[in-house]
Amino acid sequence: MASGGINQTATPHPVVDFVPQKQYPSFSTIVNEVITIAAYTGTATTLTYSDVLGGFITSSNGSAQTLTLPTAALLVPQIEGAQVGSAIRFFVKELGAGTATVAAGTGGTVTGTATVATGQIKEFLLIVTSIGDTPTYTAYSLGTSTF
Repeated sequence: MASGGINQTATPHPVVDFVPQKQYPSFSTIVNEVITIAAYTGTATTLTYSDVLGGFITSSNGSAQTLTLPTAALLVPQIEGAQVGSAIRFFVKELGAGTATVAAGTGGTVTGTATVATGQIKEFLLIVTSIGDTPTYTAYSLGTSTF
């Protein structure tokens, strides 16, 4: 056989299967998506990076509650393979009689309506806008559903 021609030898160890090591909502399909629920009841809460990466946060308070996202310095390094433009999705659901407002942590910005009223669920898309010594993110409010 001539080298570089159409006929090539088989790969000695063909790739048979690939299984991602982490199951973030933005890195998986709906079939194998792994969601972790973080439930809060206080009036002011600072979320952890695992709450946000878990994908589903609930609030069940009788009055207004503020859910502050983690600082960019804590959250961005926890996003596997993070680079400018990396994105994750998460949801916030209000179970109680009050409202939940999502606020940005230091180094972050929230864009759009960030208040989730009683009986609603809101989706957010968090995009990494800077990495390195001073990471930043923007969380976009994508829309609200009533249940």
